[in-house]
Amino acid sequence: MTPGDLKLLVNINARRGRESVRPAVEALAAAGLRVTALVVSDPRAAEDLLRAEVERGAPWVVVGGGDGTLSHAANLLAGTDTALGVLPLGTGNTFARSVGVPLDLAGAARVVAQGQTTAVDVGRVNGRVFLNSVALGLSAQIARSLDGDLKRRLGLLAWPAVGARVLARHHALDLTLTYAGGTLRLHTHQLLVANGRYVAGPLRAAPDASVADRQLDVLVFGKGRLASLLRAGVGWTLGDPALRFSTDDLRVRTRRGREWISVDGDVTLATALHLRVEAGALRVRVPRGFDARRV
Repeated sequence: MTPGDLKLLVNINARRGRESVRPAVEALAAAGLRVTALVVSDPRAAEDLLRAEVERGAPWVVVGGGDGTLSHAANLLAGTDTALGVLPLGTGNTFARSVGVPLDLAGAARVVAQGQTTAVDVGRVNGRVFLNSVALGLSAQIARSLDGDLKRRLGLLAWPAVGARVLARHHALDLTLTYAGGTLRLHTHQLLVANGRYVAGPLRAAPDASVADRQLDVLVFGKGRLASLLRAGVGWTLGDPALRFSTDDLRVRTRRGREWISVDGDVTLATALHLRVEAGALRVRVPRGFDARRV
């Protein structure tokens, strides 16, 4: 690319978005890249800009924002030759962790400028790409209850702050899961389907999960009682996953009508989900020598 051809899209509603536009441009310049900054106010506003970059054959485009912004960008970039450069400006920055991108602007800019491009897996749920995870149950209800101001003020601490209140009134889900290994009927407070190594900031889906294993990791937390949910959650954070299996294709149906679903933090209602992995579908700028199993 000629100087100035590289585009930087920044979501100013990300936790550190508004104040990071100029520092991001300066960090990329210090790393050897001159960029044109394009400011957007929400992830969907970037779609036309990203589509234009793909159509003109841009080798990569840099996106600054949180996991929601990156997930929407990946929905446009997956399956194309245009790579995603990541500047993590969000709360958990989960995808940045899964691809080994430093969480500071200077380090992330050096990866964009001096790293390598590699292909990583994405998940797809009901046609939409996701980078990190799809959750049903407690965490989806928490995500629904979070607001942008609280996330900006508390960061990751916003989750437990809201979680205790949501947990007290949360009811277990009745789900049917169908995959190559058979069919499971579940009564649980939490189902999590992960594409990457990390699913919530520094929390790992499983010890051997990665964005290059061509699998989705399915985790079930508890058997419908709050005590079993809490035991499963504590065990997971200590590195002992809850009931878990891996698959490249999964169907989930709720047996009591629509339930709240969180897709990389975006919350919606659904009764049926079809999830599958698309191996190596997204090109991403990563550190040299990147190993998805060791981040």
